[in-house]
Amino acid sequence: MKPIVEPLAYWRRKVIFITLLLAFLFSLPAFMFYATGYRYDIFSGSPTITATGGLYIAAEALDSSIYVNEVEVTNARVFRNASYIQGLEPGLQRVHVQAPGLHTWVKNLSVYRHIVTEAEAFNLPLVPQVRLVTEYRTQSDEAVFMISSTTEDLILPISSSSIPYIISTSTATSTYRLSTEYALLYDLFEVKASTTKRALKVPAVPFSFSTTTKAEEIEQATTTVVRNNVALYQLGEEVYAKALGTGRQIPHYFCTSQVEIKSTLGDELGEVLEVEKGELFFEDTLNELSNNTRECRTDIRIDRRGQEVFEFTFLPENANLVLLHLEDGIYVVEIDDRSWQNMQPLYQSTDIEMLVYGGSVFVREDGLIFEVLTEIAS
Repeated sequence: MKPIVEPLAYWRRKVIFITLLLAFLFSLPAFMFYATGYRYDIFSGSPTITATGGLYIAAEALDSSIYVNEVEVTNARVFRNASYIQGLEPGLQRVHVQAPGLHTWVKNLSVYRHIVTEAEAFNLPLVPQVRLVTEYRTQSDEAVFMISSTTEDLILPISSSSIPYIISTSTATSTYRLSTEYALLYDLFEVKASTTKRALKVPAVPFSFSTTTKAEEIEQATTTVVRNNVALYQLGEEVYAKALGTGRQIPHYFCTSQVEIKSTLGDELGEVLEVEKGELFFEDTLNELSNNTRECRTDIRIDRRGQEVFEFTFLPENANLVLLHLEDGIYVVEIDDRSWQNMQPLYQSTDIEMLVYGGSVFVREDGLIFEVLTEIAS
């Protein structure tokens, strides 16, 4: 016999509904209070309510750890590859992201009341990770190097590769097959080299910063690369990033929120001005600042460490990072210049050629062609 389940009496359902509704209404202010950044410290000697801010740090590196003011963050909320750190005191916060075998990303970021400050970290391998591309490959698709010595150290001694390859001292190639990837990359490097030589013979277009507008400067730039509403261009020896979008299309690191300005103005105006005049002036100032939500720059100069720039472009699949081929190697530099621009070496060597093709970065050095990876090969 099946048990008979009687529904709750009407008056009981009504009591439960009213109880839950009252609980929701009474807790709603507390949740809103907490969500907008207010905190109440009941453990301090004199408990007070303080307004706090937060950080949203994107970190792609596996097993990465985030530190704020040298203290590891263990209670961050993780969203995909980003961490949300809340309840931070307003002021300058030193953030660094580190992971085993990778360069450390460090930046000082300002935290404001009721504002979440956003930043994107990147961590390149300490030892360059490469995938060798050879003219011949075995039937099992392993790279084959035809050299006169079996000394493996002669092949890219400063790099690491977890992808298997074979060193052969024999000139016989009948047992191997030709690599179509190598043939394609070799031709691309040759075409690029010949194009560069012809371009060097063309005299540079003269320009003057005092007589040209921003639009004219970009037109006279030697090279312009555009991605996701950001353009990279070179004027003279310097490389710049320019925001091309409007409103929220402009990346956050080009702009300063007016709310951030307000949060720092309140205390200063209250201290400097008389109470009555200060209140009126403060309200007028806030109203004026509220007309625009963000104050944005248009151009950011990319740090080149005083070296000559041979080539520049975006790092594949990331419009916030710039790939620079400088005198002593290839570097990745972030456009975000808050505090400073983090710059990490991807592959350091002189007399090399760089090619970005198919979403990958390739290098030709001493006749060898290889792909440089942005993460540790597994």
